[in-house]
Amino acid sequence: MLILVIILGWLAGATINYIADVLPHTRRLSRPFCHNCEEAQPLINYFFFPRKCPHCQKRRKLRTWFVELFLVCSAIWLWYQPDLVMGFWLSLILLVYFGVVAVIDLEHHLIMHPTSAAGAILGAFIGYQLHGIRDTILGGLAGFAAMLGLYILGVLFSRFIVRRSQTGFNEEAMGFGDVILGGILGLILGWPAIIAGLFFAIIIAGVFSLIYLVMTFFARKYRAFTFIPYGPFMIAGAGALLFFNQYFINTFGS
Repeated sequence: MLILVIILGWLAGATINYIADVLPHTRRLSRPFCHNCEEAQPLINYFFFPRKCPHCQKRRKLRTWFVELFLVCSAIWLWYQPDLVMGFWLSLILLVYFGVVAVIDLEHHLIMHPTSAAGAILGAFIGYQLHGIRDTILGGLAGFAAMLGLYILGVLFSRFIVRRSQTGFNEEAMGFGDVILGGILGLILGWPAIIAGLFFAIIIAGVFSLIYLVMTFFARKYRAFTFIPYGPFMIAGAGALLFFNQYFINTFGS
């Protein structure tokens, strides 16, 4: 059975890599292609071996191996967790969705409409299974409203910086895709757990930003107003509650 779980984990990771490789470039689920020479890739080559372009010999990104290894380990971990709130299969599907959103946001600073639409359907289904209609809807509205408030503050902050510095700075602190993602995570977590999920996201983002700031400062590569995708931190906050809920219950009480 362990072999089957490992295969399922690899398939989940390969799915994330495939969608993250093609969707931001073609806006649809098309045939895999080399990002270096843009030639179509043989499927056996792309998914199995040797995983380098037969035309320009460019190897696939290191991310390919990391994502697949992470999903294999995650699938094994999920299989041996008796207290999963969603069960093994739904948890694995949600991990694939989280992985697609996180990888695309990290690499392209973008949360795409197709992934948001799929996430809304998946989030509504999971939320209904876990919390019922009322708390699912309230969670979705709360998550959307909270992120919308942060989005508006980010826009106002960006305009303030432009006026004060006159440097042509035009990077928004947060994209509207993050607002939609907040609503999706609200559907999944329900009310009032979405508040805790966003709180965890802020803490994780703050810790990462501090570490990143210190590292870039000592490496003399610090640049003011560096854009850091927020979607992965939101996913990490939600994932902490969904997959480690028993830990929080045992630690802080029900």
